Amino acid sequence: MRNDITSLKDIQFLVDKFYELVQKDPFLGPIFNVRLAGRWDMHHRKLYRFWHTVLLRRPDYFGDPVPMHFDMNIDQRHFDHWLVIWIETIDANFEGVIAERAKFRGKTMAKAFLAKINKAAGKV
Repeated sequence: MRNDITSLKDIQFLVDKFYELVQKDPFLGPIFNVRLAGRWDMHHRKLYRFWHTVLLRRPDYFGDPVPMHFDMNIDQRHFDHWLVIWIETIDANFEGVIAERAKFRGKTMAKAFLAKINKAAGKV
């Protein structure tokens, strides 16, 4: 039986495992590896706070993460693939109410991010 996501330590584990897979992924890896070369630690620290706020409702993250994705040339296929890896990472390591929230929030954020990216690009 896997445990639920209950702490910042769990979120750090989730983010680290997820991006370990993303870095090696032939579809998403090149996009993230080029953009975050030498800055992965900073990216992870930001995401720890972001997901801590989203999942455990701790006010650690302030800001808008969407605009930094505007110039990444990503589309529905990228978000769909990101979501597959996100859900697989959660399912492999956690189960429970917060784990389900993490999957749900991943889905809603992927949809919202893509909508904002498309709007900014004039595709809506």
